[in-house]
Amino acid sequence: MINQSSTDSLESFGVCYDKPLHLQKSGFICHEISAASRKIDNLLNFPCEVHIECPPGLALLLVAAADDITDLQTFPLRHHVKLAAGTRFNLIPLSAPLAWRLFLPKAFAEHMEASRLLSFTEELPSPYTYQPVSVPFYLRQILDCWFTGQTDACRLIKAPHKFYELIYVYEGSLTITLSSGTHSLYAHDLIIYHADDADIHLTAGCSYLTVVFDVCQKNHLYILDHIFHCTSEMQQILWKLLIESPEHSYYTRTLMLCYLQEVLLLLMQFYETRNHKTLLSDNKAAQNDLLSEILVYMNEHLTEQVTMEEICHEFYISRSTLQTLFKTHLNTSPKNYLLNMKLQKSKELIRENQYTISEIAYKLGFSSIHYFSRLFKKYFNITPSAYARKAAKNESPQQSAL
Repeated sequence: MINQSSTDSLESFGVCYDKPLHLQKSGFICHEISAASRKIDNLLNFPCEVHIECPPGLALLLVAAADDITDLQTFPLRHHVKLAAGTRFNLIPLSAPLAWRLFLPKAFAEHMEASRLLSFTEELPSPYTYQPVSVPFYLRQILDCWFTGQTDACRLIKAPHKFYELIYVYEGSLTITLSSGTHSLYAHDLIIYHADDADIHLTAGCSYLTVVFDVCQKNHLYILDHIFHCTSEMQQILWKLLIESPEHSYYTRTLMLCYLQEVLLLLMQFYETRNHKTLLSDNKAAQNDLLSEILVYMNEHLTEQVTMEEICHEFYISRSTLQTLFKTHLNTSPKNYLLNMKLQKSKELIRENQYTISEIAYKLGFSSIHYFSRLFKKYFNITPSAYARKAAKNESPQQSAL
């Protein structure tokens, strides 16, 4: 996920500098640290100011807010950085592997072995995984594209096929009947459908654009069978696509793919925004239905390291919509709710006595058994080991009676 902050906003955590530290004059001791993973399980936290210097390469500085370890920001590392005491941080390599230098004051570090750096870490409630910008689908090809001007009213019956069709009405109107129902389109309306019989009634003077294309994607293309009224921006993109269609050079046909991809992404963005506004309205039934689906999804993926970004992508909602939904109906955050579900599941797995405590922690996606044990004790006021002994003791009399 790209959520980089500007260098200016780093001022609340530290400052940037350009000239490398001179070890003999600076009063610091250097530790060489290697980083290869974009998945961060813990943050470093020292009671003194620290300096970070990186060799050539791409990296992000991951920093937690002072009052909330789950409130994370990333900063592009283009300079050396001095961080204030108590700042929780780590580095994310973009050009892996990355060897970076951590400078600690001699007064603090001269008697500390490199292995003791681990004692100055805080585990994250759930791992932070850097996700670069990516598209939700891959537009394989445009099979055909044409513009039709209909003088007289007529009816078209299209046989089903395995591809997608986009119909954009430029002038006039048409009615299209699909398996999802009958849809009426007027000037500058657009619809996309897939693998369906299409019964189209065109009015006299109707002119429209048709694009047949193929998409490779993980999830269902959720903008299907919806009518969208095109903005002037989208109309211009569609006309660019049409203008390029008679050309046969590699670059013009590639531009067609780019234009169509832009249209689809704009439609998805509009659809998500519209859904967000609907959820924030008084449509309680829609909110309850969506929340129920998300809770089922969470329960089915308890043994996986599901992130909030993955949930948002799965249900095509924004992060703010997800937060609002849980806060309104459950008075908690989605992260805390998922954590509680995992801990309740851990009690069930302990009682079943088929896995060790370490295996249960790993199975439920906790970063370490120590972090799992600490959370279990915090939530249930008993350690996992003590709970296992108690469960086994309660089970023994029942087995004897049998």
